[in-house]
Amino acid sequence: MIRATLCLLSFLLCFSAFSQKIDTTYFNQENIEVAKNDASVFRYDVTSSKGKSSSIHRYSMNGTLLEIITLTKNKKDGPYYFLDLPDSIKLEGKYKRDIPVGKWTTEYLKEGHSFVDIYSPEGFLISRDGVLGSSIQAFEIDELDTKPDYVRGDNGWNQHLMKHLTYPREAARSGTQGGVELRLTILSSGRVAKAEVTNDDVDEYLAKEAIRVALISDNWIPGTKNGNPVNSYMYLKIMFRLK
Repeated sequence: MIRATLCLLSFLLCFSAFSQKIDTTYFNQENIEVAKNDASVFRYDVTSSKGKSSSIHRYSMNGTLLEIITLTKNKKDGPYYFLDLPDSIKLEGKYKRDIPVGKWTTEYLKEGHSFVDIYSPEGFLISRDGVLGSSIQAFEIDELDTKPDYVRGDNGWNQHLMKHLTYPREAARSGTQGGVELRLTILSSGRVAKAEVTNDDVDEYLAKEAIRVALISDNWIPGTKNGNPVNSYMYLKIMFRLK
């Protein structure tokens, strides 16, 4: 009898530890929790908890999925999804202990742009690629009120190059040096969406590295026209010199 009781208690404890718990909470536009029947309800969260893991599914009141957050010990750990309804931007990727890792995709649904960012296991952005929508319009520098500028200024740009620019092994072996002239397409959001080589007879390995480093840079301060941020072009040169 005692043994049976102990087995039952053990089973109940295990069931309690590993059973899933689901809670639904409601929020207004100020992100303050309110009652379900409150007239100010703007969105609701469905939280599923099991042991040390949990996930939050965030919905608008019409049922549109806005965000999925997977947590382990209160740290983002697993698939992530986010939909920005006002700007029509969708983001998907994966976290490992609060660090973005692997493949992340960003879609600008209105404009038709899509981007893929690749992060190392340590959370460093190592490559970026993208496709721009066919209807994109970008302005030349002389059409702008203010031209784009790197968010951390000239010193910040130089620091970015010093930290991330790697001399391609193939170019170093052949003693190839020179400058790569680029035309960057900078979106009104500040994101570098595209990098194109504009000078002729450039070594392909130097060109690839210059494009890679330009694309993984921080967001820029976008150019403006009539007082508003717009898509625009920016021209720069990246030098490769052997010591």
